[in-house]
Amino acid sequence: MELENSASSDAVVREKIASLPPEVQDVSRLERITDRETADRLSTTVDEACLLLAEYNGRLVAEIDDRRQVARMLADFVRQQKSLLQESEQKLANYREKLAKVSEVRKELKSHIQNLPDLTMLPSVTGGLAPLPSAGDLFN
Repeated sequence: MELENSASSDAVVREKIASLPPEVQDVSRLERITDRETADRLSTTVDEACLLLAEYNGRLVAEIDDRRQVARMLADFVRQQKSLLQESEQKLANYREKLAKVSEVRKELKSHIQNLPDLTMLPSVTGGLAPLPSAGDLFN
């Protein structure tokens, strides 16, 4: 949020700096000063411009520091995300291997079940035989 309202995007201050009189920027214009009153006005204007520029430069330095910090934070974030992605890809590969093993076991089990004999087709083993004696009957 601070970077969105940064010094480099402060159009008002930049406009003030751009609208400074040429006498403030060009030393060769000092030769045109002929009286003390004009010199005093120019001195006041130069002092105000110096304050404005010093404050603006300070804000720009702070913005550069903030941008560097954000760049470091973003680099750390990207590095962490890459690490997490690598871990997730490894887990995915492990789960795919396990799924392949489970599918193979399932396939073998299905094949084994299909190869078992059909018990309904076998002759009846209990047809006409008496039931087995109870445990109490056996030991009496």
